[in-house]
Amino acid sequence: MAKTQELIRLLITIVDRGQGEVIFEVCNKYHIHLNFTCFGNGTANSDILNLLGLGSSEKDVVLTMVPDSKIPGLLTSISRRMNLRSPGRGIAFTLPLSGINALIAKMLTKREKDEPKQEERKVDNTVKFSVIIAVYNSGFSDFVFETAKNAGATGGTILHARGLSDEEGEKFFGMSIQAEKEIIAILSPEDIKKNIMEAINKNCGLKTESQAIVFSLPVQDMIGL
Repeated sequence: MAKTQELIRLLITIVDRGQGEVIFEVCNKYHIHLNFTCFGNGTANSDILNLLGLGSSEKDVVLTMVPDSKIPGLLTSISRRMNLRSPGRGIAFTLPLSGINALIAKMLTKREKDEPKQEERKVDNTVKFSVIIAVYNSGFSDFVFETAKNAGATGGTILHARGLSDEEGEKFFGMSIQAEKEIIAILSPEDIKKNIMEAINKNCGLKTESQAIVFSLPVQDMIGL
């Protein structure tokens, strides 16, 4: 019987700008080397950050592919190193992947003699969360987040991007598609996710100037909120 391939998950860690290197160091101890960094911005303004002592609004968003069995130990190590149990220090959470290149999966699940001992899953998410992703035209981040906040959101991280489309795509949507995009990621308790998504769709959806597309993904393990 063929051996079942271990599940791979996407670990997303959001920390203050410059702290992404610390995440890389922790991952290296677990022989996890497939890391990518994006630059983002928190939604709180500088006055609020200073008042709360939460540091910079500029963020490192680190994306890491991790075998399921390594997640408990890796999250514990990241939490201790970054002090994620304290407010404002950052957040780490995992998302399921439905597929991955077989060679990459084999490399990720290879065991090394000097890697830390595996730990049992101790992360207790009594409140279920999702990450809401909204992609919209550049310049509308304040409006999109204000809409989400009025529906119950408490914070988010903004990334800058470019949309790729052609004439057929614009014909399908019935409108011109602006190239410059912004993306906001909002961690939301499951019980208010629908309200936030409906508010964004109603006030910032495709038929508005924002032209937002909104979707959500299930969060599994999480530390730092």
